[in-house]
Amino acid sequence: MTYFGTNLKKIRQIKGLSQQAFAELIDLNRGVISSYEEGRAEPKIETLLRIANYFGISTDDIISKPLTVNQLANFTLIEDSIPPFENDSEVEIQELTEKGDVKNIELQKIFANFDFVFFVNEDVASKSNYLKGTVLFLKEAIQPDESHNGFLLFPKGKAVFSTVFIPAEKNYAIIGVLGSTFLTEQKSLVSRIELLEKKVFGN
Repeated sequence: MTYFGTNLKKIRQIKGLSQQAFAELIDLNRGVISSYEEGRAEPKIETLLRIANYFGISTDDIISKPLTVNQLANFTLIEDSIPPFENDSEVEIQELTEKGDVKNIELQKIFANFDFVFFVNEDVASKSNYLKGTVLFLKEAIQPDESHNGFLLFPKGKAVFSTVFIPAEKNYAIIGVLGSTFLTEQKSLVSRIELLEKKVFGN
């Protein structure tokens, strides 16, 4: 049992949305929202990620504990404090070429490379080399690939990090990282110390 249905209803009510309006916002139908809230169905991983990312709530929080009205009100206050983008506005980002030249790039070209983002929580951080808060860029993987930096799986609605592809599960390959990896930095430091010791002691 998860708290997803209860939390979904709280989010919807805090936002002042009907089931129909909420369904349209998340690109689902009203009957699905009703079944979630009444506990008759559990969401697919894609749906869970979409809702969590849309409202800025971690997937772990939305399914594992009852969210308080204060927490949700805070999300609303943060959301309201950020001026919304106009429909015709575009976020601009520029690319630096190998020669250091600056050129414009369309964000859609970047977004086309991945399906989801995941903000590393404490549980994933404790069982991987990614620090909490690191952003992982994910793409659903059909088969393993050496270029992948590991996988995220969601058995029983909980994020789990894996270094190997697991055929029996839905695998989300980590294809990019925004943040730092403590373990990688730690290994690099140890390597430098070992190299220094060899130079000094000749071992």
